[in-house]
Amino acid sequence: MRDSIPYIDFGGNGRILHFAHPNAYPPAGFRQFLEPLTERFRVFAVEHRPLWLGSKPEEMHDWTVIADDLIRFFDQMGWQQVIGVGHSLGAVATLYAAVSRPDLFSQLILIEPVFLPPEVLQMTAENPDAGAFNPMVAGALKRRNRWDSREAAFSRFRRKSVFERFSDDALWDYVNSAIKETEAGKFVLAFPREWEARFYSMPPQGVWEALPKVTHPTLAIRAEDSDTLWPPSWQLWQELQPNATFLEIPDCGHMLTLERPSQVATIILNQLRDP
Repeated sequence: MRDSIPYIDFGGNGRILHFAHPNAYPPAGFRQFLEPLTERFRVFAVEHRPLWLGSKPEEMHDWTVIADDLIRFFDQMGWQQVIGVGHSLGAVATLYAAVSRPDLFSQLILIEPVFLPPEVLQMTAENPDAGAFNPMVAGALKRRNRWDSREAAFSRFRRKSVFERFSDDALWDYVNSAIKETEAGKFVLAFPREWEARFYSMPPQGVWEALPKVTHPTLAIRAEDSDTLWPPSWQLWQELQPNATFLEIPDCGHMLTLERPSQVATIILNQLRDP
């Protein structure tokens, strides 16, 4: 375990706002989403442990490890009453951390959290080996992870459907954060594909039990074309946390903070209220 958890300070003034990033997307790539928030808030983003030098996927047996890292980071910084923003994996980690340590947060913004339907979670709980055969696991493990240049990576990504709604600027932000140069002059994934697959292989089991325990004002955001937060889960979330504010954003998918960064930032700024 590291003594000091790494993070990025995006600057700004005002109350502290923390962004917890998704699986496989380092926080530095969210510049266009986070910079508008610095107009009213001091914005930070932790780097989850897959980005730590020497970390191993076997360290994680469930997603609460990432929440524990988040708690330790907040304590490291001496923070309380933080605005907790999380996307996908980061939203689940923020939820778990807020339930475990409510003193650390003033309000939550959960964007496209990985809330799989209870029946899907039950199947994976009853058959732990099933996760290894998840197509997303296989896809992550086969993901290309070496290029001759960042330009070559950008060109390849530009043709992929998962990035089709990214502007060129947003895609470059992703490339510059997600790919690092080796001593040999090659370029490799900063977020190892083995770690990405590890998250896919063991979806978070405790989300539906955690939601009714949230005591903070919560803004829930779903992308209209989401392939992660399915309509039944969206409906169940509303039933379990009826006091939250629920917003669905049209014409975007799961990676809406990179597809529509300014729009999502504006929505968050409009919704945030002083405690």
